[in-house]
Amino acid sequence: MSFLPSFRSLPLTTRLPLAGSSVNTPLAAAGVRSLSSTSLRLRAPVPSSPLTPPRSAGSHSATSGASGSGQGSSSSAKRPTPTMVWYREIVPAMVPILLLSTTIFLSLSLLRTHLSHAKSLEESSARIAELEGELDRVKRQQRRAIERERKQRERILPIVVEKVLQKVGAMQGSEHEEDEEDVKHAPLLV
Repeated sequence: MSFLPSFRSLPLTTRLPLAGSSVNTPLAAAGVRSLSSTSLRLRAPVPSSPLTPPRSAGSHSATSGASGSGQGSSSSAKRPTPTMVWYREIVPAMVPILLLSTTIFLSLSLLRTHLSHAKSLEESSARIAELEGELDRVKRQQRRAIERERKQRERILPIVVEKVLQKVGAMQGSEHEEDEEDVKHAPLLV
């Protein structure tokens, strides 16, 4: 409790204000929030000067003389450094902004993912329908080609059969003649 030297000298009711109590206590004026409050409340702006405990006239002159000579040991008499201002004023103000921006970013990211998924489903459904239509068209063309080949075979088959029969008939006739010639020229075996 070295950051507030006068903290021990305050009465207990002043040290921790109740959630519904007034904010005119020294701690509330310094920006210290009650531990019992659970709702989010905006803090009163913290003054840029450091908290200084109430002093008597004698100690004030001794402290100011020591700080003027550069040998002051009391941290409450120092001027606020930029780092103290940063951590005391800027960082607490950035926390709600950071939370809000993170929430918005994650919400938008989730929405984009959902919409992207819906769009990809729609595109894939359209592509599937397109491919099914193309498959039906290819099947019809294949059936037509098979039917065309079958009709062409039925039309050509009698012609081919007739030519084969003619060749077979011509060959049988020539074989038959050769057989007769072989019989004539064959020696008689008796």
